[in-house]
Amino acid sequence: MIKTIPVINNKGGVGKTTTTVSLAAGLGKVGNQVLVVDLDSQGSASFALGLDRDDLDPSTADVLFEEKHPSEVIQSTATENVDILTGSLRLADMGTVLSSVEGREKRLARALSTIEGQYDAILIDCAPSTSLLTVNALVAADAFVIPVSPSYLSLEGVVSLGEVVKNVRMSLGEAAPVLGVLLTMVQRDDEETRAIIEEVRHHYGGKVFDTEVQYDPALEEAPTRGASVFDYAPDSQGAVQYREVVGEMLDRMERYGSVYSTVREKKSERT
Repeated sequence: MIKTIPVINNKGGVGKTTTTVSLAAGLGKVGNQVLVVDLDSQGSASFALGLDRDDLDPSTADVLFEEKHPSEVIQSTATENVDILTGSLRLADMGTVLSSVEGREKRLARALSTIEGQYDAILIDCAPSTSLLTVNALVAADAFVIPVSPSYLSLEGVVSLGEVVKNVRMSLGEAAPVLGVLLTMVQRDDEETRAIIEEVRHHYGGKVFDTEVQYDPALEEAPTRGASVFDYAPDSQGAVQYREVVGEMLDRMERYGSVYSTVREKKSERT
C-alpha cells in the first residue's frame, strides 16, 4: 500500500494543515496507526494536534540534521492513534545548513525508512514554499495530496508545484505521483467559484476527489482547541466531509498501491 503522503501546495491559505491533521485523525479513527511529520517551521500541525511551544524541542529538524533518530523525537498526541514529529523554527535553517551536503534531498526518506514499519500511514505537512524541505517531502513520498481552494491564486500554487515535481524528476530521477486533488474551503454560492471548480475537475479529471470540503467554522475552531474536527465537532459538516475524503483516500491507497510499488522499490534502492 501507499504509505508516505505529503499534503502540499505552494500557495498558503488553502487548508493544507487542516487537511493533514483531519486526514490523520480520520485514518486514526478507523484503526490506522498514523504519523504526522510537521515540516513547517511555524509548527502549525503540531499546535493543531494539541502540542505546546515547549513541546517542539526536539523536532523534525533534529532528525533531518541527523542529530537524533526519529524514535527519539516522535511524540504521541491526544488524537487517537496519531503520533507526530513536530515542526520548529530550526527547520528554516535546513537549506543553509545542508546546502553543500551530498544527499541532502534524501534525508527525510532515509529517516522515515527506519520507522515506517510502525505506521499504516505517514502524512507530511509541508510549508507553502519551494524549498529543500519540499524536495525532501517529494522524494520521501509514495504519492501526495494537493489541497486546492477555489481561487486562481491557489491554482497558481498547483502550477508552481508541478514545476518543482518536474525538476525533482529531472535532477533525481524520482518524484511521487498525485494521489488526489482535494477541493477545500468551498463556498458554492457564486459563479466564479463554480467556474474554478469546474476548471479544476476538467483539468485534473479523476485525480480530483469526489468529495468537496465546504467552508466550515468548526474546521478553524478545532485547531485552537488542540483537537481534530472529529473530536471537537463530530457531527459538523467539516467532520462528515473529511470522513468521506478518508474513505476515498483509503480506497485509492489500496487500488493504486500495486501501480506505485515500483516507485517505492526504486526509492528504496536510491536511499
